[in-house]
Amino acid sequence: MSTFMSHSRYLLRQLKRTIRMPHARLDYEIQNSAGALKRRRRTIFVGLSVALGFSVTAQSVSAEAEQQLDIHPPYDAIAQSSEPGVGWQNSPFLQGTPPPITSWGDVEEEDKEPKNPPPPPIDAEYTIASGDTLRRVMAKFGISKEEAGRAIKALSKTFKPRRLKPGHRLNLQIQPPVPPNTQKSLVSIDFTADAKTDIALIRDGKGGFVAQRHDRVLGRRLAFGAGNIRSSLYQAGTDEGIPPAALINLINVFSFDVDFQRDIKRNDKFALLYERLTDETGTTADIGPVIYARLKLKRRDIKLYRFKLKNGKVDYFDPKGQSVKKFLLSTPTDGARISSGFGRRRHPILGYSKLHKGVDFAAPRGTPVYAAGDGVIEVAKYFGSYGNYVRIRHGKQYKTAYAHLKGFGRGIRSGIRVRQRRVIGYIGTTGRSTGPHLHYEVIYKNRHVNPRGVRIPTGITLKGKERKRFKVERRRIDKSVAAQRKRNALEAKKDDS
Repeated sequence: MSTFMSHSRYLLRQLKRTIRMPHARLDYEIQNSAGALKRRRRTIFVGLSVALGFSVTAQSVSAEAEQQLDIHPPYDAIAQSSEPGVGWQNSPFLQGTPPPITSWGDVEEEDKEPKNPPPPPIDAEYTIASGDTLRRVMAKFGISKEEAGRAIKALSKTFKPRRLKPGHRLNLQIQPPVPPNTQKSLVSIDFTADAKTDIALIRDGKGGFVAQRHDRVLGRRLAFGAGNIRSSLYQAGTDEGIPPAALINLINVFSFDVDFQRDIKRNDKFALLYERLTDETGTTADIGPVIYARLKLKRRDIKLYRFKLKNGKVDYFDPKGQSVKKFLLSTPTDGARISSGFGRRRHPILGYSKLHKGVDFAAPRGTPVYAAGDGVIEVAKYFGSYGNYVRIRHGKQYKTAYAHLKGFGRGIRSGIRVRQRRVIGYIGTTGRSTGPHLHYEVIYKNRHVNPRGVRIPTGITLKGKERKRFKVERRRIDKSVAAQRKRNALEAKKDDS
């Protein structure tokens, strides 16, 4: 009995020492305790049971207590009862539920799963169609006008949403409604703006959005194509596997000097050297500029070289260093045929003979019409029998006029300056017209002249150091053309075998 009481007094002394222990020391003792939390609780329970007369052998209690002396017991449960033994009976340790731990630095409360976790965001894809705007797209996915407005405002700092065109593919993340809210919310949008640029719109953590831009690093590789023309230059290039973008660039290069509706004949030949822009996998991401272009016609052999001047401007020059660029385009639209020439004719509607002051180009409704040269727009409005009409002043002596347009190009209005080949309108049949066509006029010194016969000022001629630089570049390009032509011939021979 004396041994039992001795051990009991020993345990009580240890408990009192623990109560008086400073917090820092207590934390240290807890961190260096050998037992796990459950083991600690069990030891305290056993020690206290011995102290209160429970049927436990003194030897067993002593062995356990000596291993676990520095444990902080749940004293609150004891202190709340004034009757002997009642506090221990109400102790949480005896009820099978651990007490909450709030002051022990090394014991963390278990993470609890939320009762109603929000649903995960939904991934969606959308391809921009004709007439779509970004605001309309977000409305289709249930995004409120207010949130769509904030998203568009943030995106506009990096990318103008109006630049989205039919065919652009958007990747969206939409958050379904989270009770008590009933409105969907936008998580993110990302898309490829062009071959070189990716755009992402994400949440900024403050209820708004932030736009990010990623510029791709593309490699440059040369590609060569050549062929014989059977029906059209474009069709011949397509048959040879040349990308449409490269063919359009080729046509634009020759557009100053060649009338593709009348100058091109069967069995004429063409060749071009152009750049391919490739991504990190070697896949063609975009088509670069035409470096060299050749068109061998029945009576002419035209060779053009791309050359960058010291002032940074880029132009195409013939082998002698004469710029191919002319003051005015010979044809201000693509793929059109002349349906009526310049001069006196019997008017198809009025029925009597009168001077036809321009040239008519017949083409499908909606075909783009370009500014024939750099200049300032004098008139852009509906103009009587001309219908929708644009007139441009080019310098002091030349003007061009465009009539019967279906509509005007974006931003076209009186007083603005335009560059050559800017879209100013679209072929239509407004005003006094019998069908879709462009009526095109050239006015020189306030007199109407034949657009097909007028002498148009040419571009610059290289001289001095610029001419020497051009000759070096021309020889380099000629070597590249010869090497590419040889490579294509070897590949064709290998395919045949």
